[in-house]
Amino acid sequence: MVSTARIPSNCATCQKAGFLEVGQELADGQLKWFERFSCACGHGFETGGAGLPAQGLRKSIITQSGRAEVWVDDAKKVAQVLTLLVKGLGVPEAEAKKRMAKLPALAFEGTHAEATFISLALEKGGVIGRVVNHLPR
Repeated sequence: MVSTARIPSNCATCQKAGFLEVGQELADGQLKWFERFSCACGHGFETGGAGLPAQGLRKSIITQSGRAEVWVDDAKKVAQVLTLLVKGLGVPEAEAKKRMAKLPALAFEGTHAEATFISLALEKGGVIGRVVNHLPR
């Protein structure tokens, strides 16, 4: 699963208009992000890392690729989901508890790649989550 966006940008070398491509993907069980730019003048770069991209880039990915939700239905698994949200994703505990207070619960909302990653992490803990994908508006 790859979620991407193209952001208008100018080449740092020749100032020609182009696009910065940003995205997220699942690779080797990890959520990874990337940025890349290439110009006909020969200038270009690629960078990336594990985890989430910068908030502005993540927003562009959601706007252009759509968003996804992970829903949980099983009341017996709420404690495991809370642990994943708080310790694994850094969601504030009060917010996580509020999300999971009524089932079915929207456990997570983000990019398609993030939702797939969360769903797989939940499955490893014995929790079945439903991923609902929404196309861009």
